[in-house]
Amino acid sequence: MPKRTKCKHFPVKIIWNPWVPSKVRFFAWEACWGKVLTLDQLQRRGWSLVNRRALCKEESETIDLFLLHCVKARVLWQLMFSLFRIQWIISGSVQDTLLGWLSFPVGRRCRKARRATPLCIFWTIWKERNQRVFEDAEMSDQSLKSSFLCKIALWIWVYLHGNGLSLVDCVNWSGPS
Repeated sequence: MPKRTKCKHFPVKIIWNPWVPSKVRFFAWEACWGKVLTLDQLQRRGWSLVNRRALCKEESETIDLFLLHCVKARVLWQLMFSLFRIQWIISGSVQDTLLGWLSFPVGRRCRKARRATPLCIFWTIWKERNQRVFEDAEMSDQSLKSSFLCKIALWIWVYLHGNGLSLVDCVNWSGPS
């Protein structure tokens, strides 16, 4: 029987966070391994498609580019950084970004919500990308921000409401709570 190798550097605590919907966890897992069916992945499999990012309409579409570095993704990352008073430079890959995310100090009560936040950004961007590709519709930056904030607030309420936690409680991540 082959030995199972264990990846030392994988953001397990963020990806398999039980406080995030399972379809989002699975999406984040695929994104970490570069297996999301973006245009670059479809082209590698023989599909003949125009190679442009649905979100930014430029360059090629890779998971790292559109979840982390595309203009629309940066809108959400900057919103989150300003809300939570974080100064940070996004890494080059989804996996490195999630690993770096674990290094921010946070109070115990907000730890689960903090781990859910990047996955909520990924999910919001993915849904916006699919809306553009399949429905030829796009949200304004303000609508995208509202969509993200509503999702993360809903996740906190649904999964952590019993702890008396809200999004407002998690905005100040500077110290233990």
